[in-house]
Amino acid sequence: MSAKPIQSQRLQPIRHLAQNREDEAARRVAESQQALARQEAQLQEMERYLQEYGAASSDAPVAPSLLANREAFLRQLAEALRWQAGAVEEARGRLALARDLWTGKHRDTDVLQQLIARSQRSELNEQERRLQREMDEFAQRMRPASQRDA
Repeated sequence: MSAKPIQSQRLQPIRHLAQNREDEAARRVAESQQALARQEAQLQEMERYLQEYGAASSDAPVAPSLLANREAFLRQLAEALRWQAGAVEEARGRLALARDLWTGKHRDTDVLQQLIARSQRSELNEQERRLQREMDEFAQRMRPASQRDA
């Protein structure tokens, strides 16, 4: 007769799978955080550059064509800044989604862990009851026949 695995043992592979999924979701959160940090750093660098370039005006007379080129460049840089700000917002959105996914996976893993712990407590209680029954039966058999009938 083969021993049937107890419920807590049967749940372990499912818990491991859930843990692996949670770990993968956590990795995605970390990647999303890094991507957001890169996008924010790039935006800050572009803002700093625009501020420095805009402030670097000379008092010397400038040809109108150079002034027009400078203005066109500043407009392009401002447009690039708006685009980069959009990229930062998209990265924030991806991070929020990754965090939500991780939260769900973490909850799944936690629920399975609680189920396993509850199963283990139940199995331990059943084992203790079985052991107590066996001890009672043994004690009953060990009593002399005259005490058993009384």
